[in-house]
Amino acid sequence: MVVGKIITIAGSDILSGGGVQADLATFNEYGLFGLSAITSIVTVNQHDFDIHEVPISVLAKQLTSLGELSDIKGIKVGLLPSVAHIDLVSQFIKQYVGQVPIVIDPVMAFKETNSVNASELATAIKQKLLPLATVVTPNMIEAELLTQQAIHSEADLLTVAEMLHKIGPKTVVVKGGVRLDGDMASDAVISEDTKKVIKLPKIERPFNNGAGCTFSAAIASQIAQNVPVLMAIDDAKDFVHHGILHGINLNDDFKVGNVWQAARRRKG
Repeated sequence: MVVGKIITIAGSDILSGGGVQADLATFNEYGLFGLSAITSIVTVNQHDFDIHEVPISVLAKQLTSLGELSDIKGIKVGLLPSVAHIDLVSQFIKQYVGQVPIVIDPVMAFKETNSVNASELATAIKQKLLPLATVVTPNMIEAELLTQQAIHSEADLLTVAEMLHKIGPKTVVVKGGVRLDGDMASDAVISEDTKKVIKLPKIERPFNNGAGCTFSAAIASQIAQNVPVLMAIDDAKDFVHHGILHGINLNDDFKVGNVWQAARRRKG
């Protein structure tokens, strides 16, 4: 049996809720072998949240190694902590455009903090990454940063998603999640022939660390195996829903626990 290979280029989450750890766990659940390039190391405890950038030269060597491999089925991009990292990664993924699906999760806002170098990163992401994307998956705050538009409703989600779609990605998913009022977690989806909001009931459980990374990795895993994009998005939302429902508690001091990528398989 030939197992497909898929790349994640993202930060390392010391708590393994998000980042490369979440991506690799998700790839495995979808039957793919994950490869990784580390852009940063995130350390977090109850009082501090820090991003330690991997030097550009080290990231470049990682990407060179990955570029020598064959039969890559897809690429997922997560946290890029500086404009220089964005420039380097954009050059790397250009060689794969039109050959494999590329999912961009434009990580700029975290549950543990507000934003990271937001304005400069947003500009670089719009110019260098979004035009290369098969799917882009910003959360609501990131979508606001990318478009400079406030989001207060499902209609706003759709409007912002349309704005991002005009930049170049084939499909845009703006994740409203639990941030909008109401009982449903709503996400806007825009592509050339689709404009819709997908919903699932909100889960009142504090296990959503890594939800965004897991969502985008689940989409990437499926479209890398020729699942239609809209089907992949619907399934990824269900995959994350189970991961939050049966999430991992870190300890009593952490307010937010982790998504569990194996939840759907183990809990059903």
